[in-house]
Amino acid sequence: MSSHALEDAPLASENKHHTKTPVIYIATSGVSKNVLEKHLFPVLEGMSRLDVKIHSTKNGDLNKALSKAHMLLLLSSDKDLLQKAWKKGVVTITFPFNSDIQDYNPNTEKGNSFVYRSINQWEIFAAIVRAVETFKFPYDWKFLTRSCKNSV
Repeated sequence: MSSHALEDAPLASENKHHTKTPVIYIATSGVSKNVLEKHLFPVLEGMSRLDVKIHSTKNGDLNKALSKAHMLLLLSSDKDLLQKAWKKGVVTITFPFNSDIQDYNPNTEKGNSFVYRSINQWEIFAAIVRAVETFKFPYDWKFLTRSCKNSV
């Protein structure tokens, strides 16, 4: 998949609160071409097997994209974007670049993100799968979105 194709991915149109298919916004701004090609594109291939809708754009309306998204895949240490997502109740899938980021633990019901420890395709994909599986449990997902909002 080319970076151009990723930028042109359509934004899901339904309201994020009334859908059973999660919408994942992928933030590609500030991410090197090497990271995109080596780590993100293989992950996208795996994501095509998941029941998800993917959106990404470099120049689109960020607020509109976040208002439609359930999750944000963050590959850079963009604290402003992290805060904007959390403020809107969007659950992040990210690496722990900030001390406020807490990996979600379903047993203790604590956390505000799905964390991958290093930028490699397998860890990123595992974090995405955890997020998508958790999305299937409305009680847990409501807790997570509330936890995100409380993290701001």
